[in-house]
Amino acid sequence: NITVPNPELGAEYAWNFEVGVVKNIPNKFRMELNAFHTILDNAIVRRPATFNGQDSILFDGVLSSVESLQNVAKATVNGLQASLEFYLSKGLSFQSHANWISGKETDDARNEQVPLRHAPPFYGSTLLRYRTKKLSAELNAQYNSQVRNEDLAPSEQVKTDIYARDANGKPYSPGWYTINLKGSYQLSNNLLVTIGWENITNQRYRPYSSGIVAAGSNLILSLRASL
Repeated sequence: NITVPNPELGAEYAWNFEVGVVKNIPNKFRMELNAFHTILDNAIVRRPATFNGQDSILFDGVLSSVESLQNVAKATVNGLQASLEFYLSKGLSFQSHANWISGKETDDARNEQVPLRHAPPFYGSTLLRYRTKKLSAELNAQYNSQVRNEDLAPSEQVKTDIYARDANGKPYSPGWYTINLKGSYQLSNNLLVTIGWENITNQRYRPYSSGIVAAGSNLILSLRASL
């Protein structure tokens, strides 16, 4: 393929709408809720074109299909983010965070609206944290929901090498979670020791649209000194 200039190419526009609310009672309770909607109009994408009336031309001795950047795509993105924090007692708090994103975009091949390829599945975290002047400890869970085959963008459905297969043999992204424990202790003004145990249950998982399986259960130990 060869990309040729398009003198009629115009700007693409993103319209963003956001609303949020926060309720905060210091040292007792905090709640935050945000919602947004984005419209991407006249988005620039590559599409088949012609050059001097021809859909293919010779370039460096190779017959190449002609393409150009064009304002033909549209995308919409919707999102919701929520967080809660409770102070159970002095030094002890509970937190939970959740994120949901969805959207549609113009498919490169079929020129119709399909699921947004880069929208992550629902994800979040929940944690219990304890803090004193010298000690900090945290137990948390990280989690992602699954993405069914029919909710994958067409460009993702063909990536059979990076996705698991559902009961019908079709690619999909399974949900997953990890449980993690970490803590730190200030031995002195200049010395801090930190220890962590990640993925305690040794879950085998792969983040959405990633070709790399994440690490299994692992231990982290560090000693930090300052002069």
